[in-house]
Amino acid sequence: MLGLPPTGTPGAFVYQPALHEPGTRTVVGKRYKEGGEAQALAILRDLAAAPATASFIATKLARHFAGDTPPPAMVDRLAAAFVQTRGDLPTVYRALIDSPEAWDPAPAKFKTPWEWTISSLRAFSVSELGPQQQLAPVLTQLGQPAWRPGSPAGFDDTAASWLAPDALLRRVEVAQRFADRASTSIDARELAPKILQGTLTGETALVVSRAESSATALALLLASPEFLRR
Repeated sequence: MLGLPPTGTPGAFVYQPALHEPGTRTVVGKRYKEGGEAQALAILRDLAAAPATASFIATKLARHFAGDTPPPAMVDRLAAAFVQTRGDLPTVYRALIDSPEAWDPAPAKFKTPWEWTISSLRAFSVSELGPQQQLAPVLTQLGQPAWRPGSPAGFDDTAASWLAPDALLRRVEVAQRFADRASTSIDARELAPKILQGTLTGETALVVSRAESSATALALLLASPEFLRR
């Protein structure tokens, strides 16, 4: 029975002749003659330099940093950097950093469960978790189980995937649990402008200030529209 090698260098390409199916291959309309490792490398090189790959990578990056519907000009800029360098990702990242759209101060993205959970713990200055506060069950409850996406494409990062009413209700429930375990010295009224600097609305500030308890105020803060976005 064939199996993968027990060891290897992370991120490195490893050719295993016993696992390679021989013969000519057709990928994206191009035929590649049998050539063992050379055939595999030729396919990977062509895929890395393909305009369609550039557009796909550029769109994914722009969408993550500039909103679910990224500006076309930004996508074109990143794709051009990809094509010109035949897939040199550091160059594409520099083009991303240089893009003004990525620095728009207005929150453009709805936080995934992972992002929301981590930002919630940071808001309460939590650096260590106790035995009663494990994150894996929390992420499973929120619909993003750790390291277990539903497909090789990974977890989606668009609002449509995480903004359903039942998903929001689960966040409210988790927010209350986090708030119940938070330090009693944390004042939500003082914390709100610090963690929502520049985005805190008067409506949210009023709701937090009128909460019936300190824990409820903290939970409302974590579940506020402003905190749900980044």
